[in-house]
Amino acid sequence: MYPYLFRTKYAYFTQLNQSLPPHFLETLPDLSAEELEDFESAQQMPPVISLRLNPRKSGTTFDKNAVVPWCDNGRYLNERPNFTADPLLHAGAYYVQEASSMLLDTALRQCADWCVSHRILDLCAAPGGKSTLVASIMSADSFLLSNEVIQSRASILAENLSKWGQMNTWVSNSDPKQLGKLQAFFDVLIIDAPCSGSGLFRKIPSYLEDWNPDFVNLCAERQKRIFQDSYSALSQHGLLVYMTCSFSRTENEEMLDYLMDEFEMDSVALDIPVSWGITATLSDRHGAHGYRCYPHKLKGEGFFLACFRKKDGSPLQEFKPVKSEIKYQEALNPYLSIGTYAVYEHDGHLFLMHPEHLTLLKPILSHSRLIKKGILAGKMIRQDFIPDHELALYHGLKNDLPSVELDLQMAIQYLQKEVIHPVLPHKGWFLVKYHGKNLGWIKNLGNRVNNYYPVNYRILSKNILPDA
Repeated sequence: MYPYLFRTKYAYFTQLNQSLPPHFLETLPDLSAEELEDFESAQQMPPVISLRLNPRKSGTTFDKNAVVPWCDNGRYLNERPNFTADPLLHAGAYYVQEASSMLLDTALRQCADWCVSHRILDLCAAPGGKSTLVASIMSADSFLLSNEVIQSRASILAENLSKWGQMNTWVSNSDPKQLGKLQAFFDVLIIDAPCSGSGLFRKIPSYLEDWNPDFVNLCAERQKRIFQDSYSALSQHGLLVYMTCSFSRTENEEMLDYLMDEFEMDSVALDIPVSWGITATLSDRHGAHGYRCYPHKLKGEGFFLACFRKKDGSPLQEFKPVKSEIKYQEALNPYLSIGTYAVYEHDGHLFLMHPEHLTLLKPILSHSRLIKKGILAGKMIRQDFIPDHELALYHGLKNDLPSVELDLQMAIQYLQKEVIHPVLPHKGWFLVKYHGKNLGWIKNLGNRVNNYYPVNYRILSKNILPDA
């Protein structure tokens, strides 16, 4: 469908032509001499290209690609396309994600019942790969708070979750210590910990320049502080999923022993088929279960994952119901195909939320800086409702709203926030679509068409299509 995407000018791979440092190879004691040779050879190969489909926005050219074994929505690609030139990426139809990290899908499905409601904290969430994966699994009444401490990265996280199009995903820009004050607030805690990044050497060769044993130890200390700061936010019997993109035992198996030394937790074993090529490991002192992805054993980069069940602490907090702003629902009903939602109004802006999540707003605001609350639906200006971009990407919109289907060239022009001239039957608001997926809003004023694509999301590159 998109042959233009696979042009040589968009070649991605830069070969890792530096030797791996001896100190690094010494951190891989579980690999034999023969395996180390295979491992080093794998580092000279191009990185694996993969993405994960959005099950609520199905229908892309990648649907029939080879499936990532541990994630039903994961897909392998033979080449890296110019994703920026594909409007379906901007519509949230898929997320470009490293294949090994999709092991989180298997871990969550095996360790929790996703037919019931959960409150999930993705503590180190930017740019959003793990969060969008969780959002694809959880039930409509479950709640996900995705957090990122660095403000610029938090904005990217919010953008990616907005594209994913669910109202049960919120984003905060807070220090883990602040979120730890929400005691027993979550029953799933996901920590994709900042690490030395050795698992991504062949994908991001510059990481090799920064790697040294002191940096590994520094990362390990940071990981310990994150545990200490956030542990109280997890309820009794809650699930902790710990991940790194590091090969270092200091950041992996030794960290599992640290967790069991410092906290009341049980290690959880996963059922991993041998055919997947994932290596099961045990920590030295407590025999805690960990799972390693090596690039010479599977189609993916270096990755580590472990799961724990919290034994101590308090049960999950419960809160009294909060009333929705019913008067604003009349403005939103014409847009929505769902019947169960609440509206929260703040400074004239209207937010869509699951009714039960209104109860979570006040306590979260008291301990965090929220930058995304459900779906920002729009704002009221006198008696007129002005829809927001987030509403356009929400999967719960009605199918019969006024819309216009764009070809590739005009879709790119729209995403560059240029003036477009589609043929429109009447004045008013229209959804812009590409291959049936919503990209955003335009408004036909009769003498001109206003492009409402967010300026901070626009494609900055020019001439990204052939013969443009």
